[in-house]
Amino acid sequence: MLLKRLKILLLLSVPFVALCVIFVVKTINDADLSQVISGKLSEHEQKSVIFEEGSFIVKDEFLFFKANSNDERFTSVFKNKFENFNERILSINETFELKALRNNNCHYNRCLQYKIPFYNIPIILSKGLIGIEDFRFLDHIGIDYISILRAIVADIKAGALVQGGSTLTQQLVKNIYFTNEKSFSRKIKEAILAVYIDFKFEKSDILEAYFNEVFWGSLGGVRVKGVHTAAVLYFNKPISELDPYESAILVSMLKGPGYYHPIYRTERLKGRANFIFNKLQDLNLFDSNESYQWSDEKWDRWRQGLKDFQEKGFYEAIYLTTTRKNKDKDLNEYRFFKTVVASKGLLEDLKKIEENLAVKISFGPKDKETFYYSKFERNVEKALLEERHGVGSTLKPVLYQIYLQHGYKIDDLVSTEPVTLDLISGVWTPSESHTPDASEYPISQALQESLNNPIVRLARDIGFEKVEEDLKSRIADIKTPLSQYPAQLLGAVELSVHELHQVYRDFLEKECEQGSQVYEALADPRKTTIRRMVKPALRDQHFFGKTGTSNNGFDNLFVGYDGHDLFTIWVGYEGSRANKKGLRLYGSTTAFRLYQEIILYSGQRIASLACE
Repeated sequence: MLLKRLKILLLLSVPFVALCVIFVVKTINDADLSQVISGKLSEHEQKSVIFEEGSFIVKDEFLFFKANSNDERFTSVFKNKFENFNERILSINETFELKALRNNNCHYNRCLQYKIPFYNIPIILSKGLIGIEDFRFLDHIGIDYISILRAIVADIKAGALVQGGSTLTQQLVKNIYFTNEKSFSRKIKEAILAVYIDFKFEKSDILEAYFNEVFWGSLGGVRVKGVHTAAVLYFNKPISELDPYESAILVSMLKGPGYYHPIYRTERLKGRANFIFNKLQDLNLFDSNESYQWSDEKWDRWRQGLKDFQEKGFYEAIYLTTTRKNKDKDLNEYRFFKTVVASKGLLEDLKKIEENLAVKISFGPKDKETFYYSKFERNVEKALLEERHGVGSTLKPVLYQIYLQHGYKIDDLVSTEPVTLDLISGVWTPSESHTPDASEYPISQALQESLNNPIVRLARDIGFEKVEEDLKSRIADIKTPLSQYPAQLLGAVELSVHELHQVYRDFLEKECEQGSQVYEALADPRKTTIRRMVKPALRDQHFFGKTGTSNNGFDNLFVGYDGHDLFTIWVGYEGSRANKKGLRLYGSTTAFRLYQEIILYSGQRIASLACE
């Protein structure tokens, strides 16, 4: 009878064992083990950024950018190349190159990850992690039976899943393949994969994957993945330069990056860091004769520094620079980084006027184009390629270029008196933002002061039909006949930022062909509409620029070229404009202000018009 029961039990167990085998095999097959061991880490691009003698950079921006670069030279290599212009600004007294930003290995949205091989991970971190989180790591098979039994007892007492008993291998598996959901099926799958990975790979490989794949919280809306990324973003230094207390802080955060967040849970993190630091000291992982432990004042400085970097958009700037879809090997990464930071700063300052403002920028060398849009939650290409805005006075240089093609000279005199046109819609006379000092101006001065009547008068004298033909070859969607829609000459035209950028790429090419008279007329910032906004360091520089304001300050533009990059910048209101009053914003106080911050402190000198 007993034998018969055993046979029946054996027969019944066969399907159960088969199902278990299938479950195990399926769990392993569903896991992409390349995420654990990625093989040889990809080489960094041999690309660099040139910082030119005689230019300026913002100190904290440059040091943060350098920490995220692939340049492993110590700061001492660069220290003799700067002088303090003031507390915030450094002037460069010797041209040098800095290697490009590190590759971002993270495939998640708004996430930064810098993978490093195991031999680059300091021993205080690897041994410290094992000693604190999983001291039987080198002996167990991926799961720790003693820890599991202890966790089971705790769960039974609590009547719920309250304790995990997870090894480092299990934590790695959970981080890569599963969520934080507490369920028996998830724990079983986790254990299966942990055992398989421990069998398949060396312990050093598992540790390498752990340090590269675990999340270390988030800063400025960017997730921090991997220990090297954490060292750079939290301490502004490579992992090799961490001191024992900084290492203790990183190990402390692993228990819960949100629970021990350095900005929002500082006191909680401080208590755990002190505890972990003493543990590392007990493990004899560093010289206990030196004083590494932070004072309260140093904690406060560190927290404030992280808050400042977060508010200035440093973390988002690094993320966007390394992951932009239109990344180009010829683009100056520091200038893109500076563009993001400067845009964040401008929008923060403008909040007192209006909250719902945005920045759109198209820039690059004359044959390249890179986009930036301040609202990351919306589609960048749609915002810059499709959405149109009133261009205002940014159209005037293009029109004057057309006028010169019809025989006028830049020094010819033009009347500044009001011009009146009889249109089908009624009598129309352009208004001016200010009264001219004389009844006649040289064309160059009429352009520099952005007067309206001279530009309409010249179009009438040449013939609206001829001007229309030339203008339509550059902007296909203008309303015709131009003689009945002359307000278009004053910028009553809508273009996307990309379209306006293309118009100005063509404008610069034609300036090279025609002798750059219009370009030169707008290359002295002391004489144009930006003269009251230009800073002393830029006032004597020679660069092209034209402001534009339309729709009662809802659309504000600046188009500029500094010999390196053509910039087309829009700063404006996004949202319903119905029943909303105009804004006290202008191209000179918004878009140009942003442009000035970018080119003045991007580590490059202003150059002349680059013609082939």
